[in-house]
Amino acid sequence: MTLVITTCTNRKRKTVPDRLHVAALQPGPIDDVAGRWAARLSGQNDLFSACDIYGGRSFREASLAANLLSAPLLIVSAGLGLVWAHTRVPAYACTVLAEAPDSIASRVKGDYSVACWWKALVEVSPFSESLEGAFASTGGLICAALSETYIEMITGDLCALPAETLARLRLFTRAPLERLAPPLRPFVMPYDDRLDGPDSRVRGTRGDFAGRAVHHFSDYIVNEGDDRSAGEHGAAVAAALDGWRMPVRFSRQRLDDSAVLSLIRDHWDAERGSTARLLRRLRDKLGVACEQGRFADLARQVRGEKA
Repeated sequence: MTLVITTCTNRKRKTVPDRLHVAALQPGPIDDVAGRWAARLSGQNDLFSACDIYGGRSFREASLAANLLSAPLLIVSAGLGLVWAHTRVPAYACTVLAEAPDSIASRVKGDYSVACWWKALVEVSPFSESLEGAFASTGGLICAALSETYIEMITGDLCALPAETLARLRLFTRAPLERLAPPLRPFVMPYDDRLDGPDSRVRGTRGDFAGRAVHHFSDYIVNEGDDRSAGEHGAAVAAALDGWRMPVRFSRQRLDDSAVLSLIRDHWDAERGSTARLLRRLRDKLGVACEQGRFADLARQVRGEKA
């Protein structure tokens, strides 16, 4: 059975209690912060299926890939550890992104890295599975759609896997190969910016690249009972993308938040409140540069005004 792995996003669909914002934790050494966080997680009674508390296109694309492959979906969460999509968990606000309001980095005094946080978290989280145990529960391909930061977070666990287990890994990421651990590089599928070009059926943003790549792989590359090697799968991806054109790069202007908010309001009804279509309009039709995370925050503000 194939397994699909993806990352969560901070676009929660459920209301997060104040006590489950990591920013509410008392700062301290990383193990102490992890212990306090785990205690708060354990004390929650309102639980939801993990797949119901996350949003964002990359997550949805990975979910589609899992459905195409009739595969279980496993989520790498900076707040919970490694959880199955059907596991009932609390809504929470925690991220490893340093600049975010609910960044765990802001709570840790002393040595900190995303890998250290992951190690401390999975040892105490009441919801986390072990990576090796989860992989052992399936015998097929392991299709992992991960951002560079999340790969960095779980690299130690991946590299500790037995060679025969690691050989089942197919990694989908926009991270440059040279920034990945050498043992992982042979398993990266060679998707590139052509995924956003005019010949692609899964165009999107850089933030959802990994999810779109695993979706394409599941739809067009992998076969039932597929026992090809990572090299053979990589060659199949390269062949599928052969002849695809690169996206046209536009020179976009940067605007301050108030100007971007004004544009979102002006075009909200035309795009029926779809943040994906609004971002595409902003970038491709209006020629405005705006990072996905920043845009999501501004669009959320406008959505609140419309409510």
